[in-house]
Amino acid sequence: MILLAVDTALDACAAAVAIHRDGATTLVSETEVIGRGHAECLMRVVATVLARAGLSHRDLDGHAVSIGPGSFTGIRVGVAAVRGFALASGKPAVGVSSLEALAEEARALRPGRAVVATLDARKDEVYAQGFAADGTPLGRPFVAAAAVAARLAAEASAVLIGSGAALVAAVDPTLDIAATTPFPAIDTIARIALPRLAAAGRETPMPSPLYVRPPDAKPQGASRLARLTPGGAAEARR
Repeated sequence: MILLAVDTALDACAAAVAIHRDGATTLVSETEVIGRGHAECLMRVVATVLARAGLSHRDLDGHAVSIGPGSFTGIRVGVAAVRGFALASGKPAVGVSSLEALAEEARALRPGRAVVATLDARKDEVYAQGFAADGTPLGRPFVAAAAVAARLAAEASAVLIGSGAALVAAVDPTLDIAATTPFPAIDTIARIALPRLAAAGRETPMPSPLYVRPPDAKPQGASRLARLTPGGAAEARR
């Protein structure tokens, strides 16, 4: 099985080719930390990993993408690209959340521990999700003040990971931080996606963005649009 995974949900623009044969997985990956500009970067990064792996899109058995939470624009770039690859090739695509990938990395660093995966959501909040020691989610992803995630971590005796870990630990310094990594490795995302792709069928739904917080940008209302249009305000009052 050959999988192409991409991640544009956070500060990285990353892609990996995972080749799974005879029980062994080989990974070829490329990560650029860019912050913004994922749309301009992604296709070049994908082309780089395919070339290094000696493969083309025709050789792929499927695709995977990080669905967030993270940057609204970044998430849309990655999900749209992978949905396009899947539609063009007729091959399946699966999604992996940023938080579950971080939790997988934490469980490797702290085996046998529950995990609260966190991301700095700004506005004095964090994206977070709890996971049992075996990786089972302890609830849905949420966005809240760091104190909420701190209570969850304390109740579950969980280790923290992610860019929001320091914010959460500042509330409760007794909490254990596995790592403050700003984003999961693309290799982790690819490894999580492999069994999902193996189980995917023709009816598997396309991956969709995981938006935990409503977007800051909102559609303009009619009155606002009228004020921005010459003569519009007068027309709107009629």
